[in-house]
Amino acid sequence: MKIYNILILAFILSSCANSSLQPDTYSRDAVQEMRTVLYGEVINIKSVKIEGDLKKGSLVGGVVGAAAGSGVSDNELESGIGATLGAVVGSAIGSSISGQITKKDGILLTINILDENRTVSVVQEAGGYQFQIGNLVEIVTIDGKTRVTPSS
Repeated sequence: MKIYNILILAFILSSCANSSLQPDTYSRDAVQEMRTVLYGEVINIKSVKIEGDLKKGSLVGGVVGAAAGSGVSDNELESGIGATLGAVVGSAIGSSISGQITKKDGILLTINILDENRTVSVVQEAGGYQFQIGNLVEIVTIDGKTRVTPSS
């Protein structure tokens, strides 16, 4: 019974351990690093849904399902079949639950880059900023992740 409690706790904790997608939250590794800033003007805004993290829930659900399925019989072959089926079902359920728990509201910003002849779009989690068409914004990319914030 202890193993089930540990696996359930691992599932809950792994579902909550997601990095922030908000434009005003930075990872510890991004602090005190210089980045190039682009300036632009917002020309379109769309509300979007950001898909939840399916991988962690799938992994933890598969482990829990395998552990539960392996206890269906004392027979080694039946126990192995139960573990395999339990892993498949647990993985699907874990993936679905994790996806729902970690789903986020987001925005897609379409931005004309000032001083350049190009338009870009950036999806980010909806945060405390209220963007409007015509807003001047700062665009910063850190480790391949771009964040848009209002220009002061």
